[in-house]
Formats: sequence, structure tokens, C-alpha cells
Amino acid sequence: MIFDYDKTKKALGEAQLTLKWTVLISKASVVAGDFSEDLQIMVTTSTVPETDSQMVQVEIGGHVINQNGKQVRNGSIVWTFVENTDAAVTEYFYNWIKARENSKNSDLKADLTMQLMGPDESITQTYTLIGAMPKLEVGSTWNQAADQVNPSITWEYDDYEWKKGA
Repeated sequence: MIFDYDKTKKALGEAQLTLKWTVLISKASVVAGDFSEDLQIMVTTSTVPETDSQMVQVEIGGHVINQNGKQVRNGSIVWTFVENTDAAVTEYFYNWIKARENSKNSDLKADLTMQLMGPDESITQTYTLIGAMPKLEVGSTWNQAADQVNPSITWEYDDYEWKKGA
């Protein structure tokens, strides 16, 4: 099937880019406190949650038949930051992780909101991660180079929701 240029261009509309997006700890954990705008600004990359669609294989009559199994919606994503000399990113997450030693599970979990935007900064997709807890990875090797420190946070979450728009 061949489409002409005008029809193809009209169908495409505006291509979604990964350039404009924002993250927010929308429901902070009791032990961590608020996630400041300064920390938000320093997030440089983020992965997105995915559903693991598991199949059941039934072997019968010499054939293997795939059938729908379960949908696993928990998992993990990674945020990468730029650290600054005040160590604000490392301090925030280090304190949260340290609190895991003496806190109940419900006090440690947070909800995260990640929003992808169009060129006019209107929100095109929203992911909400539910019941997330961070794992800090400082992500630097000290050496004789002028490399920046980019800590990353692996968020392990219980579930997520996706919706179009805000």
C-alpha cells in the first residue's frame, strides 16, 4: 500500500519527542519529605515502566499453544541525575534509604508522576508509579579525569498507571 506525501504528513501530525518531560514525587514518603524543584531540575534521564505480559504454554497433541497468562505491572525504572557540589541529590536519597532500617513499609513508599510533553509543553502522556521505593547508585569512579558525578536512582514500584494527557 502506498500513500501520497500529503496524506502521510497529515496522518503523522506532530511526532512525539523525548525532549520535554518532567518528573515529580507526587505523594512523598513520610520519611523523605518533599522533593524540591531543584532536585527535579537535575533529573537528566528516565526510563519508563513496562508491563510484563506473561504467556502460558500448553503442550497438547504434539503442539505448543500460547495462551494469555498474567500481566505483571510492578517493576523498576531508573532516574539519572546531575549532582552538584552541595550533594543535594545524594543526601536526599541517602536519608530516605537510611530510614529503611527503622521504618514501616507504608512510611517508606511514595507515588511518582512522570509526564511527557509536546512542543507547546502540553502534557501528552502521564505515568504514575504507585508504592515506589528508591535504591541509590552513586555512579562515579574517582580518578584523575574531570568527569561529572551522575547518581542514579532505581525505583522499585508496586504498580503503575498510564493515561493519555494530564
